[in-house]
Amino acid sequence: MVPDEGKTCLGLEYFCFEGDSFWTSSDNDLIELGKKELEFLGLVTANEVEDGLVVRMPKAYPIYDSAYRESLGVVRTFLKDVRNFQVVGRNGMHKYNNQDHSMLTAMLAAENILGSHHDLWKVNTEQEHHEEISAESEEQAALKMAFAGLTHRIDQLGMATALGAVAGLLTFAATVWLSIIGGQDRGFHLELLGQYFWGYSITVKGALIGMGYSFFWGFLFGWLFAYLRNLFFAFFLYLVKRKEELLTFKDFLDHF
Repeated sequence: MVPDEGKTCLGLEYFCFEGDSFWTSSDNDLIELGKKELEFLGLVTANEVEDGLVVRMPKAYPIYDSAYRESLGVVRTFLKDVRNFQVVGRNGMHKYNNQDHSMLTAMLAAENILGSHHDLWKVNTEQEHHEEISAESEEQAALKMAFAGLTHRIDQLGMATALGAVAGLLTFAATVWLSIIGGQDRGFHLELLGQYFWGYSITVKGALIGMGYSFFWGFLFGWLFAYLRNLFFAFFLYLVKRKEELLTFKDFLDHF
């Protein structure tokens, strides 16, 4: 890439958003930053860098949606009949390639211009390196969303308050209703709560007392349930993450 065989060209890639402070920095400031970080990494001293060039690439990362395959197929069908035209890299192929795969498509495209017949769309289709987000079926998407919902952390205070309020209101309503209708069979089983709730009886006063006790125990049970449920899923996700880390480390070792 450099005419002088005694020199080389280094490319530094920085992630930013179009219009942010990094994007709008001057070329000189960005080149100086690159020099400083190259020296910090120990690759080269800053005074050895002779020149620099800044290229701002908008929309560098392809964004997939559920219909991108069909839309991309229309583009590919049209372009395949255009002669002497090569599509390379992330923007050219709307494909989230690794940097090495993007560079490989450019190299193969150059060979195509010289007479080769490489299918550039097959680059980075191996399962081991494939980073493209596959289009999910509606069933897969639904299952994924359901699983994500199950693993969301439950608000312990919210769960406890809701369960306590429901238990308290049910006890209050049932007691008041039985006290109004009266009769010998007005609530034999409900009266048994008096053995556990001190001062409880099937009266308006007893309804208030029962509501307080029911709220307390409902609150306690709701908080305990949410706590144990969150603890279980946190442990489950830890095991999943640990397994993935071990697999990644194994893949790393396999390269040696």
